[in-house]
Amino acid sequence: MRKYVFSFLFIALSFVISLIALPYMPDQMAMHWNINGEADQFWNKSYAVFFGPLLMIVMLSLFVLLPKVDPKKENYKKFSGSYNIFVNMFIVFFFLLHIVTIGYNLGLDLDISLVVIIAVGLFFIILGNYMPRIKHNYFMGIRTPWTLANEKTWTKTHQLGGKMFVLAGVCMMLISFLPGLYKFIGLLIIIIFTLLISTISSYIYFNRYK
Repeated sequence: MRKYVFSFLFIALSFVISLIALPYMPDQMAMHWNINGEADQFWNKSYAVFFGPLLMIVMLSLFVLLPKVDPKKENYKKFSGSYNIFVNMFIVFFFLLHIVTIGYNLGLDLDISLVVIIAVGLFFIILGNYMPRIKHNYFMGIRTPWTLANEKTWTKTHQLGGKMFVLAGVCMMLISFLPGLYKFIGLLIIIIFTLLISTISSYIYFNRYK
């Protein structure tokens, strides 16, 4: 578990921040925002303020469990460094979302949609750089019937997928400054295009290497 010390520290810090912020939170905390960045769902502060840290604990537990139950568990040893970086990066991502949520409910003037899309774009860029290192498995990466059926297809698809994710991340960061509706449409187009290219390429590679 020492490889996840970084994640544990951020989870512990998120709990400390929640405890400190709790007395200053409104009774009903904003927890969801529409495409225009306007809060449209509110939760009681007694559990809303701890939702982020608890979610991080659940996610980290899943990430620790997955390599133990995956039929391709031996392959995780081949990209353990990249996997650990991904896990820690994922926890940091949710930590940042938690901080932004706390800040918004403290009254800071934050454009939530701008912050979230920039964070997601940065997440895609980092993930794209590590994606070619991900070895054949059933839980992480571009999982289509064709990548799961053929390791060569998996490798070629993730080499292309890595570039696609980096490009998608850059595009997300660029559209984050657009008005709400255009930002939402742009995000959908980027995600759908990335998924389509990744899926179609895996089918093409499968037929080439089968």
